[in-house]
Amino acid sequence: MTIKLLAIDLDGTLLNSHKEISQANHDALHFAHQNGVKVVICTGRPYLAMKNLVDQIGLNTADDYIITYNGGQVHAANDGSIIVSHTLSKQNVLDWYYQLNALGLPISVIDQTTIYEPSPDLAVAKSEYIERTQTTLPLEIVDFNQFHSDHVFNKLVVSTDADYLDSKIPLLDSHLLQNFSVFKSRPFLLEVVAAGVTKGNTLKQLGDYLSIEPHEMMTIGDQENDLSMINLAGVGVAMGNAIPEVKSQADFISLDNDQDGVAHAIYHFIGK
Repeated sequence: MTIKLLAIDLDGTLLNSHKEISQANHDALHFAHQNGVKVVICTGRPYLAMKNLVDQIGLNTADDYIITYNGGQVHAANDGSIIVSHTLSKQNVLDWYYQLNALGLPISVIDQTTIYEPSPDLAVAKSEYIERTQTTLPLEIVDFNQFHSDHVFNKLVVSTDADYLDSKIPLLDSHLLQNFSVFKSRPFLLEVVAAGVTKGNTLKQLGDYLSIEPHEMMTIGDQENDLSMINLAGVGVAMGNAIPEVKSQADFISLDNDQDGVAHAIYHFIGK
């Protein structure tokens, strides 16, 4: 099997538990790239929060690509120009805001440049998104009703205690669940993006753009939001630290993210 594209999740996969890219993983990415494999980072983060990391990796030309917002957008790595985009409207945000308030859950809404949260007197619970993800985007406290009608957003998230979150998810309105893509990207983090948006679906769109078929792809991940791309690819790899569902659906289980699992998988399938 010839692998032409390698798509890699970031947190819990390419990054170790210290949120760093090991030298071994860095070298393996460049090994794959030098052997003609397109390397695509697939993350829930915004492009602006990824730019320094992409520059650090060194795969940041106009011919390199990043999938952000868990499939919400595809960017050219060099300047952030958008190749694919799926967004949420003001009304989408308000619908979720009222639902989450009713369930006692916090909300954070993200667009290209900013994180928005309601003022403490309008929020029923405090979001843990910024402190738990260490995102670099600035925060604005706003009245969600005051957003301009044509303001577009890339995703909204619910970040709180994992057990509390799990107890509330079954109570979410079925209509909302049917009209958006809703998934957990970490135990404490529920994410909402536009309908039909997954890492796998957007990776397929990028593959079409690059004339690369799914069977020519290899994907690596660890969480529920990585399942779609693991099932899409000719080779789907689960990290050693992946959740059981990801491991059960993967073609190969690598080492964990503190043991250079990405490098291990690359050299296993691409050779050294």
